Amino acid sequence: MLRRFFIGAAALVILSSVLLRGVYLYLSYSMPPYRGSVGSENHNQKITGLYLVKESAKRENSLIIYGSSELRTLEISTHPANFFKGGRSGFQVNLVGRGSCQALIHAISIAASGDSLTGKRVALITSPQSYAEEGIAPDMFMANFSPQQYLELIAAEDIPAEMKEYISARVETLFFRYENMAGVSPPDPAIKALASHAASPTPLSSALDVILTPYYALSRGLFDMKDLTLSARIIKSAEEDAPRQPPEEIDWAAEEETAIREAEAMTSSNGFGILDGYYAANIGERLSRLENRDKNLSYSVSEEYGDLRLLFEVCREKGIEPLFIHVPLHGAWSDYTGFLTERREEYYRNVNEIAKEYGIEVLDLTGREYDEYFLCDVMHLGWRGWLEVDRALIEYYYGG
Repeated sequence: MLRRFFIGAAALVILSSVLLRGVYLYLSYSMPPYRGSVGSENHNQKITGLYLVKESAKRENSLIIYGSSELRTLEISTHPANFFKGGRSGFQVNLVGRGSCQALIHAISIAASGDSLTGKRVALITSPQSYAEEGIAPDMFMANFSPQQYLELIAAEDIPAEMKEYISARVETLFFRYENMAGVSPPDPAIKALASHAASPTPLSSALDVILTPYYALSRGLFDMKDLTLSARIIKSAEEDAPRQPPEEIDWAAEEETAIREAEAMTSSNGFGILDGYYAANIGERLSRLENRDKNLSYSVSEEYGDLRLLFEVCREKGIEPLFIHVPLHGAWSDYTGFLTERREEYYRNVNEIAKEYGIEVLDLTGREYDEYFLCDVMHLGWRGWLEVDRALIEYYYGG
């Protein structure tokens, strides 16, 4: 009886796999041609899926930017999505990220990318607020975590075992912290079991892993089909690509003058050079209560530093030589809230030393924390900050 059950279950799994493979092939062959304009739109599917980033990487004129909430500041004209729209400098940027997409999220995404990013132009943006002591918050991790990417990297033969162990241990820890938050739905128990096994295998977890192998295979197929379906909708709704233009000569002084005029018009309500809308919503009448609020804040110790090392190790493993963009804090605002220079500089050194350890090319903007209009609020790149990034992206893209 038991033998019949296992034979029937195996036959069902094989049949399901064949059907899924057929549907996947049909979806693959019916996918619309990728449009470069998708890159300027910050679709969440690029964060949790695989198809859109891989298709972008196939294009000769693509530069992929992994970041977090700063990528949402599209109201600023110097934002790369606006500045390079239409291939102004001979390439198209592709934005990947939203709030709390920190080093671990991007490391998982890149680790799952196969060889699609090898030798490609990739920029990584790090944000100061990521370096809280416990690193990425568990609820924010779950909001951006991709089971599809995690299953892919665990199955990948080009990812070293120790890298899978580190990633899995972090996933397991964050699952545990998330489950201990009030009012949350538990993570997929099978993915949770896989993370626990991959982080620290035991005879029992190995047996469970074997039992769940068909489930993981079916899940990968379903995730891949969902990715294709959602990606097809995004591509179909995107604008047609504009004719490719030869790179133009940019008058950077004129661009900065324009950026400053725009910034002045958008920050007239306060003396910190902060967007009027942000200031009204987050500071405004609370200004006096925020003085010295951050007097005990420190980014000296953080789990994010370990995740940053992981991200650089993944890039090295994938043959990616990224441009790493190190964003400053808002100097005047940090002084006002009590996050003093000494602690800010310690954080800057920590990040720079890790980047140096891995031989990473760094656009170090941390010396610009008092430059007017460099940030648009207390943490995100602004008019002049993005302009500096734009210039560096051009140099990086054509730098060989």
